[in-house]
Amino acid sequence: MLVLAGLLAMAVSYSRLGPLVARLWPLGLVAVGVFGVLRRPGWVEELDVRLGAAAGRDGRGRLFSLALAGAGLLCLVFTTGLVSSRVIGPAAVIVLGLFLVWRRAR
Repeated sequence: MLVLAGLLAMAVSYSRLGPLVARLWPLGLVAVGVFGVLRRPGWVEELDVRLGAAAGRDGRGRLFSLALAGAGLLCLVFTTGLVSSRVIGPAAVIVLGLFLVWRRAR
C-alpha cells in the first residue's frame, strides 16, 4: 500500500492533474470508508477489532469505516476551500465548550 501511495504521489506531482488531485484527495478516504461500511472486507474488520470498535460477536462494528469516511469529508471541506483552515482552532474550542455544557446539563 505504501509503494502504491508513493507511486500515485509521484505520478500526481509530475502530471497536470496536481491541483485537482490536491483538492480532491479526501474523496479516496471517503470511498474506502463507504466501501468498508457496505462490503466489510477482512482488513476493515481486523482494524475494527484492533481498535476496539467491533460491536459484539457479530462483527457489525463499523466505527473505523465511519470514522474514515467522516475524516475524509472533514478534510474535503477544507481542501476545496468551503471553510478556511483558520476556523479549526476556534471551532474546536467551541465544540469542546458545547460538549462540556451538554454533559453538565445532562
